[in-house]
Amino acid sequence: MSDDPDEKILGTTTVTQRWRISLIKAVREEFEAAGETVEEGDRLVYKLRDGQIVVEPA
Repeated sequence: MSDDPDEKILGTTTVTQRWRISLIKAVREEFEAAGETVEEGDRLVYKLRDGQIVVEPA
């Protein structure tokens, strides 16, 4: 666990068949708070940044 006070765990999800995942509600809400609306069918990009995996709208 990190000592970073800005770090927040939003929750977990389970990888399903064919490595598909769903965004949990907390992650969708964080995107919306940042002004990014993510809906079904939208594309997301996964990036490796400073040893961490980051999810952003494509």
